[in-house]
Amino acid sequence: MNLNYRFRIRETLEQMYLLGVQSVPIVFISLGFVGIMMVLELAFHMRLVLKHDALVPAFSAVLMVRELGPVITCLLLTSRIGAGIAAEIGSMKVTEQLDAMKMLSIDPIDYLVIPRLLGSVFAALTLTVISIAVALWGGAFLAVQRLGSSSGEYFNTVFFFVKFPDVIRCLIKAFVFGSLIPLIASFHGFRCGVGSAAVGEAATQSVVRTSLVIIIADFILTYLFYAI
Repeated sequence: MNLNYRFRIRETLEQMYLLGVQSVPIVFISLGFVGIMMVLELAFHMRLVLKHDALVPAFSAVLMVRELGPVITCLLLTSRIGAGIAAEIGSMKVTEQLDAMKMLSIDPIDYLVIPRLLGSVFAALTLTVISIAVALWGGAFLAVQRLGSSSGEYFNTVFFFVKFPDVIRCLIKAFVFGSLIPLIASFHGFRCGVGSAAVGEAATQSVVRTSLVIIIADFILTYLFYAI
């Protein structure tokens, strides 16, 4: 890897914008509805089984912070940016741009992968925090409108049950998942075959395998954090 990577701040900032900032709308909308649906489902089942729904904020918040926040956010990022990274690098390989970089003494890993890795980690961390906040606000809105709860009661319950270690573990998951997306996507891009069909196949395989790896990694991290 080129030791002069510190001079690639422009590429890194550009990837942070492309991968992170431009992904805000889809994460904002998706997780907002996830938060609302989760509170709705939990309230229905708690009323059915326990005959009350006082713990809906607690269960929804814990589930969102521990699991759904980082997982759904990074799966959305996988579908949006993972395929793009694999297709971009694959196209560069097909058109021999990677070979041209090597002839100019430019390390493709340094120039292409590392900025996207940093941009993806930045996107995963920030968007996970945003997604959890949006989901909790969406759940609070439904709780106030349909469950007869106040926003103060909702968030008091949330902050009582969600502990600081849960937040740290959530960010660790986001960091790991955000790192996996560009690494797997870049791997498929560099291994892309010849022709436009191969580029499409690389993008498809990137999304499928990254999603699978994220789910497996989530299981492993959850087991290490909470089961041991």
